[in-house]
Amino acid sequence: MRVEKIELTGFKSFAEKTIFTLHPGMTCIVGPNGCGKSNIVDAFRWVLGEQSAKSLRGEKMEEVIFNGSQTKKPRGMAEITLFVSGLYPDGQGNGNGSERLVTVTRRLYRSGESEYLINKHVCRLKDIREMFLDTGLEMKSYSVLEQGRIGEIINARPVDRRFLIEEVAGVMKYKVRKAEARSKLESSRQNLQRVIDIISEVKRHLNSLDRQAKKAEKYKRLIDALREVELRTSKRDYSRMDQSLQEVSGALDMLKTEEVRKRAVMAQLESSLQQKRILMVEKEKEVDAINTDLQTIEKTIAEMERTIAVHRTEIEHLGNYVITLQGRIEETRNLLEEKRLRAGEISGKDAHIQARLDSLKETLSQRKEELSEAEEGIFALEEDIDDKRRDLFRFTDSLGLLRNELNRLETTHEAQSRRASTSEREAEETERRVSELKAEIERVDGDIGQRNAALGQWRDKRDRYLKEIAGLKEGVEGLRQKRSELREEVASLRSRIQSLQEMVTGNLDREMIQKAGISLLASLSEVVEVEPRYEKAVEAALSEKIKGFIVSTTEDIRKSVELVNRGNLPRTAFLSWQMSNEKQQAIKSTRRMKNGEAAPVLDSVVRSEDKYTPLVKSLLDDYLLTEDMDSAIALLKAEEEMPLHVRVVTLNGEVLEPGGAVLCGSGSGILRLRRDLRELEASVQKHSDVIAEVEVSISETDQRIEELKSLLREVDSEIVSHEKELSLLQASERRFAEDRERLEKKLGFIRLDIQELHKELNGLEEDISRKKEEVASEEEHKRTIESGLGLLQEELSVRRSGIDAKRHLLTDLKVEINGYTERLSSITREREALQREVGGLQKKEISLEEEIRNNDRIVQQKRDSSAGLEERLKEAVSGAGTLRQRLSEKRDAIRDERESVVADDEALKRERQEVERLSNEVHEKEVLKAELLLKISNLVDGISEKYQVDLAGTDISTSEAEEEDHQKVLELREKIQTMGHVNLGSLDEYRELKERHEFLTGQHEDIVQSIAELQEAITRINRTTRKRLKEAFDLLNRKFGEVFKLLFGGGSAELRLTDEADILESGINIIVQPPGKKLQNLNLLSGGEKALSALSLLFAGFLLKPTPLCILDEADAPLDETNTERFKAMIKDLSVNIQFIVITHNRVTMEAADYLYGITMEEPGISKVLSMEFV
Repeated sequence: MRVEKIELTGFKSFAEKTIFTLHPGMTCIVGPNGCGKSNIVDAFRWVLGEQSAKSLRGEKMEEVIFNGSQTKKPRGMAEITLFVSGLYPDGQGNGNGSERLVTVTRRLYRSGESEYLINKHVCRLKDIREMFLDTGLEMKSYSVLEQGRIGEIINARPVDRRFLIEEVAGVMKYKVRKAEARSKLESSRQNLQRVIDIISEVKRHLNSLDRQAKKAEKYKRLIDALREVELRTSKRDYSRMDQSLQEVSGALDMLKTEEVRKRAVMAQLESSLQQKRILMVEKEKEVDAINTDLQTIEKTIAEMERTIAVHRTEIEHLGNYVITLQGRIEETRNLLEEKRLRAGEISGKDAHIQARLDSLKETLSQRKEELSEAEEGIFALEEDIDDKRRDLFRFTDSLGLLRNELNRLETTHEAQSRRASTSEREAEETERRVSELKAEIERVDGDIGQRNAALGQWRDKRDRYLKEIAGLKEGVEGLRQKRSELREEVASLRSRIQSLQEMVTGNLDREMIQKAGISLLASLSEVVEVEPRYEKAVEAALSEKIKGFIVSTTEDIRKSVELVNRGNLPRTAFLSWQMSNEKQQAIKSTRRMKNGEAAPVLDSVVRSEDKYTPLVKSLLDDYLLTEDMDSAIALLKAEEEMPLHVRVVTLNGEVLEPGGAVLCGSGSGILRLRRDLRELEASVQKHSDVIAEVEVSISETDQRIEELKSLLREVDSEIVSHEKELSLLQASERRFAEDRERLEKKLGFIRLDIQELHKELNGLEEDISRKKEEVASEEEHKRTIESGLGLLQEELSVRRSGIDAKRHLLTDLKVEINGYTERLSSITREREALQREVGGLQKKEISLEEEIRNNDRIVQQKRDSSAGLEERLKEAVSGAGTLRQRLSEKRDAIRDERESVVADDEALKRERQEVERLSNEVHEKEVLKAELLLKISNLVDGISEKYQVDLAGTDISTSEAEEEDHQKVLELREKIQTMGHVNLGSLDEYRELKERHEFLTGQHEDIVQSIAELQEAITRINRTTRKRLKEAFDLLNRKFGEVFKLLFGGGSAELRLTDEADILESGINIIVQPPGKKLQNLNLLSGGEKALSALSLLFAGFLLKPTPLCILDEADAPLDETNTERFKAMIKDLSVNIQFIVITHNRVTMEAADYLYGITMEEPGISKVLSMEFV
């Protein structure tokens, strides 16, 4: 087994990832005080599982995480990985043995979260400790000895030195197993005591339950006897009620048969009556049809009379109008002579006449509408009078039928009311008992509802907490995954940065330059910044100077040259900042080629700090920049007076010298590397900021998860409490519900009967109310019709007189309008005559004559139409008389049919009364049957519920005397009552408790056997350990004396047990006698002698059992040069089999090293590593 390397990241002063490769032989770690050498020892102890912050020279474990410096931020995590090979040479181990190289990793975050990994798989600290058991790499073994631990071996108590022989004996695994066995033994003893206590309690409870179980057995025997007698009694009652039920059912069937027969008779009567009513309705329809025809003819007669009267009036009016026209013609002729005289007079008359004419026309229109409305009103009024007469006849017949139906309904309602009252009184007592149970159930339901609501709220809250916890866990896993990815990416970026830094570092070490007293400002590649397209050109122009260093003064230049020459160092460029500022050289900022394109000076594309600008300008102002080689050649040819110091450089990095020489090829690419380095450092910073934010989020999320878990425990406690209360309430509710169900089943039949009765009563009341309303309505309608009929007849007479007056007024208006119209026409014609002279008046005269002829034709047409209407009027009057005769005959026939219907209706009423009587008797029998069924059902259900026996389907002997059974029931119930409370559950409890007692007894035996086996295992371990310790002590004692003489050059040394009888617990005393001395106390030894004595004991152990690795932190500090030589020689001998890591300041020890690591703090607070191998 060998330790290959150890990686430190963010551990104490090692801020960046640092790798220590551990080579075979002896490796020395050197460096000034305070640079972090001892942190390497702490790193080994920490990765192996050290849990004490004080052992790591701190107060809190988080202090091992790098806490930042003046230039670097604190790290959020410390991580150490140990690489070990040969741990499982046969491929066996804890699941990872198939791999040649085993990695052990420990991480600690600032949030306090810690991780352990084996081969990058999460594991327990216990797994790591078990893996390294007896390998010599245990955390408390002598393979890792920090500063001061050597002296503690001598000054320690005897019992604290036991680890030396335990390591040599290889009994650590036995010690661990013994500790585990003792822990299990103590746990088993505690379990045994608990089982003994429980058995005692169970046995005490078992004795109590034994008495209760015997009482329960006696109670069950009495209950069984009572069950037998009650079943016999109930069977006897069931038989009696079943016989009564058969009798009632037979009588009910006979009544139903008679009721069906009566209903059939009633149906025949109803059918006959319905046919007669249908026939009567058909005859009434014939009367209505005749009446409708008569009304139509009467309307036609009235219309004809009105039309004839209108024609006569129009003929008279037209005759008068003709006369008027003739007069107007005469007037026109006279006016022709006076037209000039009257021209001025008629100018204002036309407007007045026109206004009067419009007013008269409007009045005429209104009068026509009034006349038309009045005539329509008369027609409607006549129709209303006929409708009223028909309604009066119909309401008279209907009113008689309604009064008969009302009397029948009132009689039926009175009978049903008496039956409903009887049923309601019968239900009151049962209903009262049911309502009491309902109140109890409602109260319990309210409590259950409250408990359910509260329980639902707690469960909802629990679900919310669980959901939130799951979401948070998922989120934090995502954050951790993101953090790991970012850390891996940062590690990769830092590795690239380190590689780039090594590539861009110059030929000399900065520290070497500064130690030479040279004022180093920067490297040239650090201060020059250019765009990527100009990088090749600038590198080509600066050539090797790009890797050079900028120093402050010319004196620094001199010192730099001496440093390089003195140390025979590689060729290096040094640039003086002072000289560049003093140099003054003028050059044009641009030169132009013949084709007019600009060729800028190279320094114009370079950016730098202001303090370095003169230096950069002095280096680049002799170079002109062109696009390509052709442009450069063209520039040189075009510029015949080009200064000899000016050169041309292309973007591809070719340089043209004034003499024609060309420098080409790839450059160092250092500017590109610098640019990549800046981008990588920016990425690292960005990733580090994101990691810090992610760690804060993880910490906050973990804190929230813990809060939610605490709340979840409280919620679970509340849920359990509410569920217990809810279970008790539900049990109470079930008991109340069962009692209520039994009573409601009994009440159901009673309520069903009451419900049917009330439904029938409600129907009867609605029918009575409706019939009364119909009777009152019919009577009111009859009175209204009679009153309305008289009023309508009076109104008809008045309206006819009014229409005649309106017709006369209408005729007068027409005459007057015609007069005004003629006057207006005359004025118009007169005005036109004035314009057109006589010709116009002559045309007007002809027009008037034509109008007279047209009026004569219209008058003749009206006379012919009136003659035809008078003939038709005579025929209509004759037809109306015939229809009136038929209408009278039909009404007489309907009157006879109505009398027959009334007689049949009386017979139907008598049949209905008989059917109703039979229906009442059927209902009474049905109620009696329902009561018997209810009693039978209650009896059967009660027995079924109480004894789970089907009373109807079970044969039960009833031969015993009924009186004796009743007496037995009383006696048994009295005995049961005198027993008091009986715990029937005690039988099951007794059986379960007895089984538990047997189980606990078996557990007791198992634990006793387990304790014996553990004690036997501890005895075997002690026996093996005692033997191995005795052998190891003898060997170590002998080897200690040999090594002591070797290191001291003489003298003697031995180990003694403080208790030889008990080597398992005995301490170790160290007895040493340096050459020429006889000491009684170790405290009298000098510091060097103590150190050398402890090293003698340590090396003796290594000779007996070499460890893979030994770390000594300044163990040689107290030794003088001679003893150091001996110390060095011993380590060289032992390093053949052991890897030694020695932290020292001693040059003699350093000379013996095969590999040398130097620890420095170039930047305060940050340790860096330099390595050197000696060949």
